[in-house]
Amino acid sequence: MLAIIIAAIAAFYILVVLIVVRAVQGRFLSEFSFFFSYLFYLLITSIVVNLADVLGLQFYVTAFWLRFLTLVIAEFALLLEIGDHIFRPYPAIRKLGRLITLGITFLFSIAYILPPLIEARPTSIAILDLVKRSALTKGVIIVALLGMARFYRVRLGRNVAGLVLGFAAYMAINTANFALAESYGRELYGPIFSTVGPLSQTLCVLIWTVALWHLEPVLAPVQGVAAHVARNPEPLPDRVGRLNATLSKLFRR
Repeated sequence: MLAIIIAAIAAFYILVVLIVVRAVQGRFLSEFSFFFSYLFYLLITSIVVNLADVLGLQFYVTAFWLRFLTLVIAEFALLLEIGDHIFRPYPAIRKLGRLITLGITFLFSIAYILPPLIEARPTSIAILDLVKRSALTKGVIIVALLGMARFYRVRLGRNVAGLVLGFAAYMAINTANFALAESYGRELYGPIFSTVGPLSQTLCVLIWTVALWHLEPVLAPVQGVAAHVARNPEPLPDRVGRLNATLSKLFRR
């Protein structure tokens, strides 16, 4: 198990460095500004936490959970950026995507994520449940954004599709991992839990590295959607364009 964890962590560092170097070479760091800020934070905090673990420093546990919880929050902001790139050709629809993302985050936080924290139970169980519920909420946001994109026939493109795929894979694996840890406890599931975490993170970064190796140009609105809808003879780009204009007027009010 230890060898697998070390290999996964080493591969994670290599992949993060590769994707950042590639972005610098391709001059597209600014295209995904928050994503690369997230990667930098992921890399630096991972180094700090792993060094603290190896050296046996007392603040390891605090650093680990602080890093983990800040990443849980930062991932919601990452979803905002992903939504922005999905609907980039249409500014008003992009704003609608932001509202949907923020709305789901707010509603699920009030009704689903936060209430269990009030219950009297061990802190470790509460944190596991918090992370599991937040991961499920992020999954709902991804489905909602992809549903909007499919409805309007908005083409994701290789870059954005890779970001979504990597993030979705990471969320799915971690949701299952935390749910099993909550069910079976540290003694029985602990070694597996500590192995799956680094592996899922490395898999996610691997998908991101492949997806962002080459930057695709932003498609014009007419190229980003299908030309026709069977039940409506009006070209879909025209319909989406009119919707974008209508939403723009509403947002200006």
